[in-house]
Parts: sequence; structure tokens; C-alpha cells
Amino acid sequence: MSTRRPGGRTAIVKAKAFEAARALAVERSLHNVTMPEIAKRAGIAPTSLYRRWGDVGSLLMEMAVERLNETFPLPDEGTLVADLTLWARRITAGLNADIEVNFFRVLLATTAMSSETRHQVLAPRLEQLNAMLARAKMRGEAAPEADGVIDHLIAPLYMRSVLGMPLDEQYADKLVRTLLKTMTA
Repeated sequence: MSTRRPGGRTAIVKAKAFEAARALAVERSLHNVTMPEIAKRAGIAPTSLYRRWGDVGSLLMEMAVERLNETFPLPDEGTLVADLTLWARRITAGLNADIEVNFFRVLLATTAMSSETRHQVLAPRLEQLNAMLARAKMRGEAAPEADGVIDHLIAPLYMRSVLGMPLDEQYADKLVRTLLKTMTA
């Protein structure tokens, strides 16, 4: 009797490829990572990687999207200000970690983002963000629209990171205060 693998071969190939790419990213810039190097490190035939992703940019893009979606979970602290503050601080801490900045830069630097990739990046976050804002409204709190949170809280954090500008909790907290003051007034 054979043992069934959770997720099957596809999930195993993906996990090994991402693990290898992350290890290579720690050693050097993601822009210098190649499919043959990832395949060798992962113990996978390069043809398996090319069949699934086509090129290294697509593999790194999928890895970056997955990383963004799992790295910064949305909190549920009981108030909108606490939720947004903790979330902004988590994003700030993650963006200050070199490996996270590399993944985000890969996401930006890879060929123009297709509507499918944009959907992969944004849909889970918008769903979670809308749930956070809906919880706030159910508690009777005034809450901004999701687009306002993205434009006035999330985008400035990522932009500072990409440009190498200082990014700390005080700045994140200030963005939350400003967002809530202007968007709920």
C-alpha cells in the first residue's frame, strides 16, 4: 500500500523550489538566481520547474505573492485602531527585514504585473481587510473604505521600504492616526 503525499507531487515541487530560491536569496540577490541553480539546490529536474513556471521571474513572482499573503496576517484586537496599528507595525517589521524587502522588490521588478498576478496579490488582502473593517463597523466604530487604508497606510509603508527611506513603528503609528482622523471625519 502506498502512502499518499499531502498536496501531492506539485505541492512538494513547489515547496522545494521556494525553499531553494529563498536559500539562494539569502546568499545573494534574487536577481542573480537562475532556474538551474534552484533546481540543483532543490534536487528537482530543471524541466519540472520550467514546466510549472516557464521562467525564473514567474517562479519568483509566485513565491513573492505567496510570501506577501502569508507574512502579514491581519489582527483582531478588538478595536480598529488596535487592529490597524498592529498590522502596520507587523508590515513595518517585515519590511525592515532584508529578505522581505527582497521579495517585495522582486514583485515590483519582475515584468509588468498581469491582472491575474495583481488579483493574486490583492484579492486575499482585500478580503481580509474588508473583514477587519466590517468587524469595526459591527462594533459601532467609524471605519474607512479599504481603498483608503491601502492608499494612506499600506502604500506609504511599502514606498518608503522600496526607496530605502527610514521606516519605524512611530511612522506606522502616525499613518494610522492620520488615516483614522481624515478618513472617518
